[in-house]
Amino acid sequence: MKTLLAITIAALVLFLVYTQWGYSESLTEKQRLIATSKFPIVSEPAPDFSLPALDGGIGSLSDYMGQPLIIDFWTTWCGACKKEFPLFEEFHTTYGDRVGFLSICSGNSPQKAAELIREYSLTFPVLYDEGKVIARTYQPREETVKREITAFPFTVFIDSEGIVVYAKAAIFTAFEDLLDLVRRLDFPID
Repeated sequence: MKTLLAITIAALVLFLVYTQWGYSESLTEKQRLIATSKFPIVSEPAPDFSLPALDGGIGSLSDYMGQPLIIDFWTTWCGACKKEFPLFEEFHTTYGDRVGFLSICSGNSPQKAAELIREYSLTFPVLYDEGKVIARTYQPREETVKREITAFPFTVFIDSEGIVVYAKAAIFTAFEDLLDLVRRLDFPID
């Protein structure tokens, strides 16, 4: 009886491993990235927002409907965030006609954010998120975490259908790493 039970369990385990492996192999690279994301917002429709732009006016998610979009969330006191500015500026100037790029600052003040934009000569649109309202919408608190923490920088990738397909709470250190990820997500840069 024990032998039959052991054989049945082994067969069940092999079956589960085989079906999972087959499922994983049938996914596209984009689907695999979505399936392995730690952000709960991935695979969900991107939450709409309207925020004041640092150069005047209002910017919103709906301004980018129908095209893929990268949103960089940062804050004025974050040194790592500033290290990404040149990389994102290069991406925006090179691929901005094919992939939207938007930056959202949740800093100490819009004036400090504007100073940084001038200091780094940034040309991409920058919106100001007073009180981290939108940042917290895109990076919701995990149920197991007792206090609210919003990590900066974090970057969100939204496809042309308006679905969040990837999110990363870490710095991009190389332009090629960003391009590789964008290609894996099937954003039209080639």
